Amino acid sequence: MLNFLPGRMSFEEYFQFEGASDPEKALRFLLGVAPAMLHRRYLVDASRVNFAQQYGPSTSIACELCAGVAATQVLKILLGRGKVLAAPRGMHFDAYTHRLVKTFRRRGNKSLYQRVILAIARRQFRR
Repeated sequence: MLNFLPGRMSFEEYFQFEGASDPEKALRFLLGVAPAMLHRRYLVDASRVNFAQQYGPSTSIACELCAGVAATQVLKILLGRGKVLAAPRGMHFDAYTHRLVKTFRRRGNKSLYQRVILAIARRQFRR
């Protein structure tokens, strides 16, 4: 979960899409919204990830869970109740492994750490 709020880091600042190819944008998006890579250990069939054709593994359960989290964030913002994390801070929850990690990427995909992770992921997904 990432929230982009007025006066805070923008979507473009975080993801660094400008000038990137579509497959590169998909990779940057994946690693931007899930920087903890909690799902990486149980990806059974890597051929199900194809950034060039813009598809990857998911379930309708995951989509429903994300919709619920997004709706909750909208409600908190509209009602002005409770703390709302704003990018570059986020939250990554993996319902399969029951893990929750709060994430922080000071410069988004521009940070040195994230650029190293992106380089490793590029190599792995090219295979």
